[in-house]
Amino acid sequence: MRKVTIVAIEKTYAISLKEQYDKYLGAYCQFSAMSLEELTDVGYLDSDFVLLFAFDIFQQVRDKISDSTEIIVISLALNKKQVAMLKDIPDGTEALLVNFNQRTCMNTIMRMYDAGIRNIKLHPYYGQGDYDRNIRIAITPNEEKLVPAGIKTVINVGESTVDMNSLYLLADKLGVTEQFRRKEAVEAMKEYYYLDTPVDKMFNNLNSERDKIHSILSVMQEGLLVTDSVGNVYVANSTAANLLKDRTRYLNGFNVGEILPEVKLDSTKERLVVSGRRKIVATSSPMRSGSEIIGYIVSLNDFEQVEEKQQGIRKTLREKSNHKARYHFEDIEGRSEAIRKTVEDAKRIAMSNSSVIIEGESGTGKELFAQSIHNGSYRRKNSFIAVNCAAIPENLLESEMFGYEGGAFTGAKKDGKAGYFEVAHQGTIFLDEIGEMPLSLQAKLLRVIEERTVTRIGGNNPIEIDVRIIAATNKDLFEMVQKGLFREDLYYRLNVLPLKLPSLNERGDDILYLFDRLVGHMNSNVVLSPEAEAKLMSHKWKGNVRELRNVAEYVVSRNSKYIDVNDLPWLRETEEDKIEDKSIELTYRETENVYREPTDDMIRQFIIKEGRDAELYFAILEQMDRNPGAKWGRKSIVQGLKDEGSLITEGEVKRGLTRLSDFGFIKTSKGRGGSTINEKGKALKNALKGIIVK
Repeated sequence: MRKVTIVAIEKTYAISLKEQYDKYLGAYCQFSAMSLEELTDVGYLDSDFVLLFAFDIFQQVRDKISDSTEIIVISLALNKKQVAMLKDIPDGTEALLVNFNQRTCMNTIMRMYDAGIRNIKLHPYYGQGDYDRNIRIAITPNEEKLVPAGIKTVINVGESTVDMNSLYLLADKLGVTEQFRRKEAVEAMKEYYYLDTPVDKMFNNLNSERDKIHSILSVMQEGLLVTDSVGNVYVANSTAANLLKDRTRYLNGFNVGEILPEVKLDSTKERLVVSGRRKIVATSSPMRSGSEIIGYIVSLNDFEQVEEKQQGIRKTLREKSNHKARYHFEDIEGRSEAIRKTVEDAKRIAMSNSSVIIEGESGTGKELFAQSIHNGSYRRKNSFIAVNCAAIPENLLESEMFGYEGGAFTGAKKDGKAGYFEVAHQGTIFLDEIGEMPLSLQAKLLRVIEERTVTRIGGNNPIEIDVRIIAATNKDLFEMVQKGLFREDLYYRLNVLPLKLPSLNERGDDILYLFDRLVGHMNSNVVLSPEAEAKLMSHKWKGNVRELRNVAEYVVSRNSKYIDVNDLPWLRETEEDKIEDKSIELTYRETENVYREPTDDMIRQFIIKEGRDAELYFAILEQMDRNPGAKWGRKSIVQGLKDEGSLITEGEVKRGLTRLSDFGFIKTSKGRGGSTINEKGKALKNALKGIIVK
C-alpha cells in the first residue's frame, strides 16, 4: 500500500487533516501525520506522497524527500457547518477575519466569499498592525489568540477542512478516481464539504478546465502561472517550472507571494527575480469577470532571452535604417607626423568605453574618425548612429533622439517611435556639432548619461541603454562654457577623452599627397606644375580636406593631363589670408628655401598659427642657435635638450623641425643632411623668448 505523509505546523492540525483524508481514501493508502517540530528529527521521509498546505512548510520538507516523492499542496475550504455559523450575522456588518498571516487571511476570505458569505465586509488581520476600532466582531479559524483585546464578539469557525479538489487530486494520483467518484465523493459532497459550482463541474468532467488551460499554456514560450483571486497557483506551464526550478520543483497550489515574494499581484510593474543564476522578468496581470478580479496571470521571461529579442529588434531597426559605420582607421590617408600621431591617439581611445569629444575645423574628418573609433572598439558589431545636432530642427531634435510614445503629440505615429539612443543600444551614438544643441536638451542628455536610461516623450517607463557617446565640434566648447552657452557639467561628462584633429595646413606635404590620392580615386592622373603645387601649398584651407576634394574634382573635370596654376579654381581667401600669403613664404621644395628678411608681420602670423607650440619651437631654435653653422639632426637636438633637463621627445622635435622648415625659419637639406638655423629663425627665437618670459 502506498504511503502518504501529511505535514502541518502543529501536530493537532496535521492529525485533523489526516483524519479527513483517511475517511475517504484510507482504503487505498496508508496515512501518517507529522508536525514541523517532528520533521527536524527525521533524516528522511519514506513516503510516496507528502501533503502540505504552505510553501514555508515545503521549504523544510524538500531536503528530506527523494526525487520520486510527489508533493501535493492541500487546498482548504469551509464545510457547511462552518458556513451556517455565519448566516445570522446582519447584512453590512464589518468584521475582522483573523488568521496567522496575510495569505491565509485572504485565502479564508475568498473561501467564505465562494461559500456565499457576501453580506459581511471582512477586514484581514493577522496579529499585528492597527485596525478600525469601531469593529466589534472577529471571525477566525482556531486563531483566537491573535484576536485583538478590544474585540467583544469572536466567532471561531474551527479549522478549515480539505476541499474536494485536494481529495480528488490524490485519488487521481492513486489511480482510484472511478471508485472515489462512485462512493466517497458522493458522500463528501452531500454530507461534509461545502462545494461550489466549479468543483461540481470538475467531477462531472474528467477533462477538467485545468487540463484545458494547461494545454493552452504549454505551447506558450514565456513562463505563465495562473492563480486564483488570492494568488494560489492554479496551473503553471513547463517554461515557468523550468525558470523557477532553483526555487521549487512544485508550483501548483502554492501562493505566488510565497514563491515569488518580489511580485505584487496588484501591480503591473515589471519585477526582476533571481532564481539560481537566472534573472527573470516577472509581470502580473489581473483576470476579470465583469468588475470582479477572479485571478491573476503571472508571466515570467528569462532576462537574457528578453535582451536577445530586444537586440534582434534593434538589429532589424539598424538594418532598415542602415545605421552602420563604414570607415576604419585604414581609410584615414596621410603621411604627416601630425595625422599619424592623431590616428594612434584615436586607436587608443577606441579601446576605451568613455565618452569622446573630437575637436577640429570643418572638413578635417570628424565623422571619419568617429566611425573608425567605433569600428576599432568592441561595439563594432552594433549600431553607429550619427546625429547632426545643427541639421535637425530644435522642435524635432528631442523626439528624434529620445523617441516618443504613440499619441504623445500631434502627428506622432500611432505605435510611437524608438529614439536614436534606443536604436544605438550597445553601440555608439555620434553627436556632430554638439555645440549647436539647445541648453534645454543638454540637460536631458546629461540625465541620460548619468542614469543610463532614456524616457520617451509621453512615456513614464525609463528604458535602460548602454551607449557610447562620441561628440564632435568645430567650436571652442570650453569658451562656450565660460560664456554660459554650454553646460559645464555636460562638457566634463563628454570631454573624458579629447581628440584634436589637425587642420590640413598643419599637415604639411599631406596637401599634395592627398591631392594625388583624390584624383587617383577619380581614375585620373594629372600632373601639377611647380606653380600649381605652390599655390595649393600656400592656400589657407578653411574647408580643409573637404575643400581640397572640391579642387580635385574641378581639376579632373578639365580633362587635362598637365595642370598649371591658371587651371586651378578660384580659391577664396580673406584679406587677412592674402596679407599672410605675402608675408610668410612656405617652402615646398629645397630650392625654394631661400632667405628672406624677416618681418614682424611674418613672425606675428606664425605665432598666431602655431603659438600653442611656442615652447617647443623656442627650445629647438635656441639649441640650434648655440652652433648656428652646424647641421642639426633630430637625435643631436634631443640629446642637447636632454642634457639641459628637457624631456622633449624625438617625435616632437621632428614635428617642430618640419613646421619651422615649412615656414622658412630653418634650412633643411635632403636625406641626412640635417638642418641649420637662419636669420629668420633667430628673429623668431627672440620673439618667442619674449612671449615665453611674459
